[in-house]
Amino acid sequence: MAHRLPRLLPAALLLAAAAAPAAALWLPSPEEIAVRGLIGTPVGFREYAFTGDTFPPVAFSPSPEAEKFAGPFKVAAAFYDRDARKVDRPEKPGPYFAVVTITPKTRPPLTRYATLYRVVTPAAAATPADLSESLGIDPKRIDRQTELIAQTTKGRPADQLRYDQRYVRLLAGLAVMPLTPERPTKQTDAFAYERQAWVTVRRRITGLDKEFPRPFDGPAVIKGDPAPVVRAGTAAEAGVKPGTAAKIDAVLTDWAANDDQAFAVCVVRRGVIVLHKAYGTRDGKPMTVSTPSWMASVTKPMAATLMLMLVADGRVGLDDPVETFVPALRGVKVRKPLLVRHLATHTNGLEERPANGDDTLNDLEYRVADSYPLLKVGRGWAYNGGGYALGGKVVENVSGEAVPLFYKRHLLDPLGCTGTEVAGTHADAFSVPLDMAKFGQMLLNKGAYGQYRFLSPEVFGQMLPRRLTAELGPDATKTFGFGLDGPVPPPGSKAGRTFGHGAASAATFSVDVENELVVIMTRNRMGKNQDKYNGKFWDAIRAGLDPKP
Repeated sequence: MAHRLPRLLPAALLLAAAAAPAAALWLPSPEEIAVRGLIGTPVGFREYAFTGDTFPPVAFSPSPEAEKFAGPFKVAAAFYDRDARKVDRPEKPGPYFAVVTITPKTRPPLTRYATLYRVVTPAAAATPADLSESLGIDPKRIDRQTELIAQTTKGRPADQLRYDQRYVRLLAGLAVMPLTPERPTKQTDAFAYERQAWVTVRRRITGLDKEFPRPFDGPAVIKGDPAPVVRAGTAAEAGVKPGTAAKIDAVLTDWAANDDQAFAVCVVRRGVIVLHKAYGTRDGKPMTVSTPSWMASVTKPMAATLMLMLVADGRVGLDDPVETFVPALRGVKVRKPLLVRHLATHTNGLEERPANGDDTLNDLEYRVADSYPLLKVGRGWAYNGGGYALGGKVVENVSGEAVPLFYKRHLLDPLGCTGTEVAGTHADAFSVPLDMAKFGQMLLNKGAYGQYRFLSPEVFGQMLPRRLTAELGPDATKTFGFGLDGPVPPPGSKAGRTFGHGAASAATFSVDVENELVVIMTRNRMGKNQDKYNGKFWDAIRAGLDPKP
């Protein structure tokens, strides 16, 4: 019999109320309330870090309402080792990956993933030395992740941590990650490699490794002259008037003196740095151009670029059904199927289901599948991170690489972005202004940077903001791009394009095509005088542009 987890308070009505317009409260149908309650029921294990040669039992605690709606339930679990081989017993210490299937009598099955770890002996404490002995792995793996271990354990005793899924995912990542001399980042830490282990398992058990066997090797190397890169140079090379950098700096110095938030900027024209400087103090220390800041939703165009790299390589099409790359969605009867183009244009209907935007969920696509028939796909525009998170699973399923590692190998390293850390798809990037300027210059170059081409010009064009008729129908008035926002010039207009993306942190990410201009400001949150000084900042930039070629 399945062990029971503590029941959660019903949240369906609260979610519905939160998602409703202010003028009229939207109430879900009784069936939708029941479905939401069912798919929100926690599924886990009695413990995640265990000893012995048997797996711990599944813990599943459906509410009486869920049992009345869809019960009784059958519970089954399959287990896989670190090599994605199915096993019946945990023969060796180390990580194991559990696929739990909950089959109601009257509803489609629910699938959930859980990471387990068979320890050698229970750890006396969650210190590096105790963990090394308990896990039976090289202590060097522990030593390289002491900060992440401390952040995850938060001083809790080891006996308590064995019930913590996040902690055991950390242990699994420590066991499978390679030993390298590089400092781990979000792209290469234990959680990134635990996610990679699940990508391998998921592709193996669904057959995706056979459907998409070819590794992705982008970006392509350019044959011929390289594309412009961000570099140092003179005001004349940048095409700005003499003294422009000093005038912009004066505005920003005054801004910093009257602000409660530190920030850093990088202004680039024609690939040449006009100004690259930091202002203010953060946590009692002077802000520097190498101090990472939260880029918030600027993460979204970065993630959209990953998807479009697969489009440029011919592996994915914007009009392809998402189920082509996500087996969990196959066979689900829906009014309108999700297409890839819906994912990054906020026309996917996922805004009412917050858990579907959680990049850390290895079983995210199954949670989306549970509510797929309820999604209002292509029936309106609503800003959300869920489409990007599901898009991340498409990237993983097609490429065989976890999103954090894909970022590193195919976007950040080729661009030379050494100060950026990002593991998710819509809100978790931290970066520095020079890195973001490189990314912006790549987009200004229509998908190329230096010796690399990330996107073809044609695919890059599909990233630009436009009227969303392909997603919402011929009467659509909403404009947006595949991860990018900005004004759309009227038909026949000779006006140049300006695009970028906003951020909850008030970071600036803006690319002006006509003026060959990339403007970056990194900060952690909006300051007290943002409205007063932001316009002055832009006025100083525009006043300094020399119109001569």
